[in-house]
Amino acid sequence: MKSHLILGAVAATLLLSGAAYASGPTNVDKCTTLTKQWNDVSPNHKTNAKFAAAQKDATAGIQMCHAKKESEGILSIDKALNMLGVKPAI
Repeated sequence: MKSHLILGAVAATLLLSGAAYASGPTNVDKCTTLTKQWNDVSPNHKTNAKFAAAQKDATAGIQMCHAKKESEGILSIDKALNMLGVKPAI
């Protein structure tokens, strides 16, 4: 009987850990990816007419990511990249 309980617990743990792993990147991961993308592409777009507004949004988004408001930060950095005509990496 005990072996059935242990086996069931192990099976449940494996199923749940696999589901969590397969769920994709977390919002923290997305913040990191978008921040890196912004830092990589922004120097090449400084002459873009929308650069100042995009930089403002990106800076606000990065600050939100650092303040544990990842969902808002992701949206803001995404908006900034789109202003410059850059497809966000996520």
